[in-house]
Amino acid sequence: MAKTERRDCERYIFDLPVHVMWKDAAGEVKEETGITKDISSSGVFMICKNPIDRECEIDFQIDLPSLTENANSRVSARGKVVRNISMTHSEKCYGYGIMFDKYKIVRLGSGERRAEGERM
Repeated sequence: MAKTERRDCERYIFDLPVHVMWKDAAGEVKEETGITKDISSSGVFMICKNPIDRECEIDFQIDLPSLTENANSRVSARGKVVRNISMTHSEKCYGYGIMFDKYKIVRLGSGERRAEGERM
């Protein structure tokens, strides 16, 4: 039997750097970098090395590839972990399905650094 796709939004395959920030169960702020695997208008799937609880709210930034010189952009977003899976590779890592609560695309100036965390 063929598997039926349940997503409403088309996904685009991109391996892009992502910087993630969240609070753990004790309320301690955690930060990590990872990589996206796919993205849509409703969410993103990303891979990180540290576990993040399901239903956890996270802030994150995704650096977008530049299509023209000096036109760097970043997705700055807040979302919720709706899926988490343990992945087996050469190193232990975790995959996360994130549903966007809100996001914006920010054009970076020439003096701004990429892949750094900042609160919205």
